[in-house]
Amino acid sequence: MNKTAENNRKKIEKALFRAMKITPIEEISVSQICKDAGISRTAFYHHYSKIDDVLLNAYEDAHEAAFGSHEWTVSYLTSDVFISDIIRFFDENSELIYALHYWNLLGSIAALPTKRSIVFIEQSDDELLRKYPMYTMMFFWTNYFTVCMAWLRDGKKETPQEMIQLMKHMKSFH
Repeated sequence: MNKTAENNRKKIEKALFRAMKITPIEEISVSQICKDAGISRTAFYHHYSKIDDVLLNAYEDAHEAAFGSHEWTVSYLTSDVFISDIIRFFDENSELIYALHYWNLLGSIAALPTKRSIVFIEQSDDELLRKYPMYTMMFFWTNYFTVCMAWLRDGKKETPQEMIQLMKHMKSFH
């Protein structure tokens, strides 16, 4: 993607995030986003077919940047590297994640990690985990996700390094 196209996508995302802070998602229009982003409707529709696509694309890009180089194996999901990656993901994308959560869209958009987790769990050598991939995925994700969301809601008072240290410590009780 060329630099102009990437800049337009970022302008669209930022305009949407600003609008989501004050307007219910269902009341936000493409025209409003374009005006705030300083781009044409044609530029918007060159990249997206609807507003939900902006959110999905932003989430997928953020997710790929944080987790893309890893296979979603059980060993990764139980590793300290995963803890560092998830904290970094929440820290670097807190505006997006909080907006998605606030408008009750995170569950539908977060299907990407769910699908990746399940695929790798289904390929696991562990027969019991393979038999119950959804429960396995939920077991590994729920605690981390819940703690990270509480961290965001609390204004990220702790540093990412403190959160990583805390989660690694809590993991030792598992």
